[in-house]
Amino acid sequence: MQNKEQLPMSNRVLSSQILVALILIVVGLAILAANLGWADLSGIFQWIPSLFILLGVWQLIANKFRFITGPIILIAGGTAFQLAAFDVIEFDSIWQFWPLILIIIGGSMLLERFGVQVPGPFKHSADESEVNILSIFNGPEHQFNSASFRGGETTAIFGGIDLDLRNAAVTAPPAQINTFAMFGGIDIIVPQTWTVRTDVFGIFGGSDDERVEKPTEQDGPDLIVSGFAMFGGVTIKSK
Repeated sequence: MQNKEQLPMSNRVLSSQILVALILIVVGLAILAANLGWADLSGIFQWIPSLFILLGVWQLIANKFRFITGPIILIAGGTAFQLAAFDVIEFDSIWQFWPLILIIIGGSMLLERFGVQVPGPFKHSADESEVNILSIFNGPEHQFNSASFRGGETTAIFGGIDLDLRNAAVTAPPAQINTFAMFGGIDIIVPQTWTVRTDVFGIFGGSDDERVEKPTEQDGPDLIVSGFAMFGGVTIKSK
């Protein structure tokens, strides 16, 4: 690979690891204050859905609003549960709003049809330099052979995705794939020579690089895999 882009910490967008560390510090301080009698935590748990809203907003900002499907689902779901926690709506009625997912996807496709550049989850870019895949209750396999792969978005909900990039090439590293796995899994198969950096926020899930031999990162990664996994996982493989 040539012309690898350096990503010093001072120039990087807030990573999942930093976000998790800040959350742990805040939660730890709050619990310590309660144990010492300095604060009352009663009712604090009703704010938990707001964490998903913030996570969705963070993903939108981190990806410069290029990939919206996963983050919007997080924000919409977090908002619904937050309203239920405040007794604005009934918990049983939340499931009545699941068609909003279809509206979000259909709306993005309609805007794209009329020339508004919003990523469509069912359509690849013309030169296949970016991937946008949505899997709900199924497990599609996709192979990309782009000579100038830039990244994209993969969203798996109660389903799985196999993304094969072994015949792809990154000419302007790093490429970045934003992942969203909820009760599903995403397998990304990369060339053995690629260096991969994972930055996936996990709740009862996470990411794993299962490659036996991992190239040493010198000038920067060829691929950055970021995103969110809940009761699911993102796995990097080489075969």
